[in-house]
Amino acid sequence: MAIRQPREQDDFAAEPPSVDLHDYWSIIRRRWPLIAVFIVIGMLAGAAYSLALAPTYTANTEVVVEPVTQGPLNQPAQTASQVNMSTEQAIAQSGPVIQQAAATLKVPASTLESAAASKLSVTVPASTLTTSNVLQIGWKASSRLAAQQGADAFASAYLSYRHHELAGQIAVLQGTLQRQASSLQTQIGQLSAKLNGTTSAATHQVLTVRLNELSGQASSVEAQLAALPTYNDSGGSVIPAVLPSKPSGFSRSMLLGIGLILGLLIGLAVAFGRDFVDDRIREAAQLEQRLGAPVLGILPSADAMAASRHGRPKRQPATVTVAVAADPDSRAADAARVFCATIVALASRRKLRVLMLIAADASMSAGLIVAELGVALAESGQRVLLVASDTRGSVLPQIFDVAGNAGLKELLARGGDPATFARSPKQASGAVLPGEVAERLSVLPSGQEGAPVLSVLDAGRMATALRMQREAHDFVLLDAPSGAGAGFFSLAPHVDGVIVLAREAHTRSKDLLSLSHRLSQIGAPVVGGVLIGKARYGRGRHAPAATLPAAGPAGPAAPAAPERTSQPDSVSRATLPLSLIPAHMARSVARRSRPSRLW
Repeated sequence: MAIRQPREQDDFAAEPPSVDLHDYWSIIRRRWPLIAVFIVIGMLAGAAYSLALAPTYTANTEVVVEPVTQGPLNQPAQTASQVNMSTEQAIAQSGPVIQQAAATLKVPASTLESAAASKLSVTVPASTLTTSNVLQIGWKASSRLAAQQGADAFASAYLSYRHHELAGQIAVLQGTLQRQASSLQTQIGQLSAKLNGTTSAATHQVLTVRLNELSGQASSVEAQLAALPTYNDSGGSVIPAVLPSKPSGFSRSMLLGIGLILGLLIGLAVAFGRDFVDDRIREAAQLEQRLGAPVLGILPSADAMAASRHGRPKRQPATVTVAVAADPDSRAADAARVFCATIVALASRRKLRVLMLIAADASMSAGLIVAELGVALAESGQRVLLVASDTRGSVLPQIFDVAGNAGLKELLARGGDPATFARSPKQASGAVLPGEVAERLSVLPSGQEGAPVLSVLDAGRMATALRMQREAHDFVLLDAPSGAGAGFFSLAPHVDGVIVLAREAHTRSKDLLSLSHRLSQIGAPVVGGVLIGKARYGRGRHAPAATLPAAGPAGPAAPAAPERTSQPDSVSRATLPLSLIPAHMARSVARRSRPSRLW
């Protein structure tokens, strides 16, 4: 048996997926309930914190720090010395200042020292510490008056400490000058005695010069001593604190805003984190990336369409319905016809006749999609054979109401003409098929229950049967069992292409990757994928029409669905659905042609 070589993939299938703001917005749109929960929690936390937080008032006292401004250390010819404000900041928060402030406030020094770590602030309101001589001393308290008294007490304690330090420096200077004056007076007395007792003119002249020098020094020292009382040792001046008019810190509205922002950020982080670890397929771009093949169609799930038609709760089981036949004017039928046009265009390009559809997981039935596609192809003028190759439970006999006494199992077991086992259905999901559609559509049921399965599908008669049907039909569609069982691997080498079905928000990436890997191992050509999503109807979109009533024994037959014909040979690239365009190129087009996609 000849080994089938994988067909070439379309050019656009190899293009790398792009990442844009639409991807992030999709994550936010999917996870908005989680984000909203964190926003509400953040706002509630902000409100609770604002209610539990007692009001706090802050008063600021400013101290103008001045050096010694009079006396011998600051003569008019001298430049005033600059106070080191960094040192003064540390002094204003030191232990001695805290003790003096505690005495002023009449509180224990240990209590005030522990409170100062969080309530006291000493800053220099300037760009650099060397260009300002103002200290701003702030104190926080639970009442306005306590805040004002605390700031003033620390300012007064700081100035008192500074005054004490400057006064001590002046006292040291005064003692030094007094000792110098006493020493000079002693030397002057001794020189005066020597001068009176000398008879030599030369000695007299030397002693006179020395005596004049000592007298000048003594006069300078006496002048310095006389100027000491003019020293300004106050250390600066205080600008008292003003009684604060409103609490300091964040207001209640600001705390609510902060809670909202924090909740939003945490919610976004959690949402993106959950989306990162969640490997379920949610968009066509993800399916293309995982499968390595283009998305050929986006179809609604049976549950979503049944709920939108009947308004039933989601918990009720959905009936198996072929929308093209039962509800031809619905969006589900339109989506199936778009999928049909895609298959026709792709088949004419790549010469595909026999296609197998397989679900990536057990949450879907490939038979329902095969039925939708088969009826749509028959409507467009194609001769179609539907093969119920899912021998474990194909829904094709149930959908088309065809007898299952003899079918695929018996054909492959005993041989014969496939046409004798095929059935021409008259209805689909209870809706009567138009005569032209019924003539072009055939169904080959799976056969009787209990017949051999794997051994039959392994026989060479399968390849012979499919080869015979290539000549008799334009398309042969097979429904494979989900999960790619042994029967699928037996059938895959005999088909022209495999179409993989994935369900939105249910099929996991690991299942798709595993299926794609097994398909590549057996050389089965994957021509594309189909995303089974949810039915969404936005503003301005019509809801699907009601399902046509089934023909019953006591009632009239349902009206036949209008025949919709198309010219598959004239399908051009311009008329291809958006699902054939790569996801990163289709988004801008999708915004201009929303009605052609089912979202």
